[in-house]
Amino acid sequence: MDLNAALILVRIVDKGSFTAAAQELGMTKATVSRRIAELEQRLGVRLLYRSTRQLTLTEAGEQYYLRCSKAVEELAQAELMLSASQQEVTGTLKLAVPIETGQLVVGRLVANFLQAYPGLRVDLELTNRIVDPISEGLDAIVRIGDMSDSNLAARRLWSTGRLLCASPDYLARNPAITRPEDLVQHQRVAVSSGFLASHWCFELDGREVLVDPPSRFQVNNITCAREAAKAGLGLASLPAMLCHDELAEGSLMALLPDWQQPKVPIYLLFPERRLMPRKLRVFIDFLIANGPEYGIDNLL
Repeated sequence: MDLNAALILVRIVDKGSFTAAAQELGMTKATVSRRIAELEQRLGVRLLYRSTRQLTLTEAGEQYYLRCSKAVEELAQAELMLSASQQEVTGTLKLAVPIETGQLVVGRLVANFLQAYPGLRVDLELTNRIVDPISEGLDAIVRIGDMSDSNLAARRLWSTGRLLCASPDYLARNPAITRPEDLVQHQRVAVSSGFLASHWCFELDGREVLVDPPSRFQVNNITCAREAAKAGLGLASLPAMLCHDELAEGSLMALLPDWQQPKVPIYLLFPERRLMPRKLRVFIDFLIANGPEYGIDNLL
């Protein structure tokens, strides 16, 4: 059975000429004519009467055309159905996200994402360990801070600003802070992280100041650092999205408001692929479109 030849016959009849069918099929007229002649020879019956002015089906050709046209229509419907199913987003999206980012932002984003795409599941791990999505079978990971060289593809999603904060009690017990250089007289709640420098950097009107205040407490969790600062242990440089409520209620106070600290970029990393899975593509688009609603600074 030569399905290609049957399709050619259907297109010839539908278009009314060999020339029009050849154009639609991307073939030469000679190739179309040869394929029909081969089909007739194989079937042992003439299918078409051809003249310079018209094209007519024989009785056998008409019966053959009717059956073949139904088969071609069924094939077209099958293609449409398969194409539509590919447009539906289904399956499981496996992700790893830093703990604080997941708690503050990604959890709420994922909840709304799943409502928008009911055919998807999300398997989310909150962890601050270094994750390799390739060896661990993950679709993507969120990483904070500038990216080093990697065999992963990276999409920059957002950046978040930072605020220098302390409790009213701590500020009442210690020297006044009017400029970055004053910070060396104070205790710092240090956050040990691969994406934060050990020193603090402040900028104002093109002037940059680096300071490295002493610290009696170092922790690898930014939420814990915030709580220690609230308890009066020292100064903390915190993501703006982490201390909105504390600033509003007065348990923390922002310092040096005119001085800017470097913003921290937030990336989505995923294995390099020639064709990105649709579930990951729609997730990236959703994160970029909806991030500002959840208090993330400077959507990129």
